[in-house]
Amino acid sequence: MKPLWAISGRFAGWRSDNNLLYDANGDHVGYFRGNIAYSSNGEYVSEIYRDDWIGKNMMVVRPVGTVSTSYVGKAIAPRVDRVGLAIAGWEDPDF
Repeated sequence: MKPLWAISGRFAGWRSDNNLLYDANGDHVGYFRGNIAYSSNGEYVSEIYRDDWIGKNMMVVRPVGTVSTSYVGKAIAPRVDRVGLAIAGWEDPDF
């Protein structure tokens, strides 16, 4: 499990080894196709920015993903927030 921080610096969640996306509470909220994250119903929610940052790139239009199975959440410990990044055109993820 790889911890992820939102562009604002808040701890956002985790990317699992099998490319599932979990929020900071350990709830399954989506999946990855490459570095693009989609909700279980196929909506674009965010993408990886650098190694462990995640956000929504407002400068591009992403294709719709596929509907995916929802998974049970995981018991995980949250991480501390970081200082955010000031990146034009990027916002925090939609989860």
